[in-house]
Amino acid sequence: MSTAGFLHIYRRKKVVQALSAGSADCNSNKTEISIVTKKPEFDIVLWGGSSFTGRLVAEHLYQKYGIDGGLRWAIGGRNKRKLEATRASLNPGAENLPIIVGDARDRQFLGSMVASTKVVLSTVGPYALYGKELIEACAVSGTDYCDLAGEIPFIQEMMDRHALRARASGARILNCCGVDSLPSDLGVWCLNAIARKQFGYGLAQVTNEVKSFKGGFSGGTVASLGAMHNDAARDDNVADILKNPYAICPPGRRSGVAQPDIGIVRRSESGAWLAPFFMAIVNTRVVNATNAQLDYPYGTDFTYDEGWDLGSRPAARFLALVSRLFYRAYRSGPIRALMNAVLLPKPGEGPSRKAREKGNFEFQLIARTRSGHRLMLVVSGDRDPGYGSSSRMIGEVAACLAQDLSKRDLPGGFWTPGAAIAEKIIPRLIENAGMKFALLTETGDRRPIGSELFVSEAVNAGESRKIEGSA
Repeated sequence: MSTAGFLHIYRRKKVVQALSAGSADCNSNKTEISIVTKKPEFDIVLWGGSSFTGRLVAEHLYQKYGIDGGLRWAIGGRNKRKLEATRASLNPGAENLPIIVGDARDRQFLGSMVASTKVVLSTVGPYALYGKELIEACAVSGTDYCDLAGEIPFIQEMMDRHALRARASGARILNCCGVDSLPSDLGVWCLNAIARKQFGYGLAQVTNEVKSFKGGFSGGTVASLGAMHNDAARDDNVADILKNPYAICPPGRRSGVAQPDIGIVRRSESGAWLAPFFMAIVNTRVVNATNAQLDYPYGTDFTYDEGWDLGSRPAARFLALVSRLFYRAYRSGPIRALMNAVLLPKPGEGPSRKAREKGNFEFQLIARTRSGHRLMLVVSGDRDPGYGSSSRMIGEVAACLAQDLSKRDLPGGFWTPGAAIAEKIIPRLIENAGMKFALLTETGDRRPIGSELFVSEAVNAGESRKIEGSA
């Protein structure tokens, strides 16, 4: 019997085949259940559960929510053996975690898989190579989706192709749900909310000074960054998209006031010398998109930039030079091949557990309000930013979409995290992802934002707090 169009769900040694809509095949030796039900079988399907980041997301979901608790989730991917290894790594008690095996290019399979869940969480990159069919399937079916894509041309392409479908079906599509770009995006959102509450005016300008960013790269990140820059080197249209700070705003809102140049060494208002920060090309675009999607609560003339504070002008200049040389070298085919073979981690590789736990990040966002006041917010995390922290961030984003936000609360479409779920996700990140959001006073004291934005300050004190919301 042909298995095309079937969703294979593995629980221990038992195979459950869920028939896709319209299939009439039958096999008395296997249990068959229709996936076309009012209530999806899963809250979350973690697609890419055997990837380096996928294994970390699975570990987070298991530690926070278990298998038989209030969150129903499964892991999926192409390789059953590797997925079983992920499940085995979660320690005793995880043997009942469902596994879904299939091909991300098989549209029938994808249609079946996305219909079985409320949310798809994807860690399979480069997304421009492996993620297009999955986003299309979610947009068509009404299934929510989140990923770690920092690939600006890919995001714009998906938005232009599928925004109308997602709006019609109710699918909420969220990209950039890791360290690029939650700290920057949510940090600016917090500052604007606080400014309006304290002074009655919003923001005019924000500079994000990256004070600490300690962690390693994985092969998947290298592949994603490499693919984006390779495309830009070959295609002027892609290069133009990368240069546009409004590239992933809604159509009709992809231009605006001149934004600061994030590619040069410059001195900030605080006096710090800022070097180019490699994630700024993503984070700045997401912040501007949030502003546009929310109908400009920061203002149409709002400006935002970010850079790396390395402590001195020479250090900033040195990093800027090294960055330019790296990207120029990486655009050369032979040199890129040599760097990938000898210097850079390969897909599936990443920092060790010890390195992830020793890592951290700290962003200091300095805002000038429209009333002339200055506000400073520190956003920080207690793990390696790219993996230890990002894996927990996106896990909480997926749980938030599944549990906290009904379709009535947020309609379908392409959203930034800040525009879609800021008020819901921040308490989750503080409680479950090791992040802190604190106002920085002029005397250097740090005041958790609970008293400014939330009813309870328990989220900042590490106490247990139930997150309200409709599922």
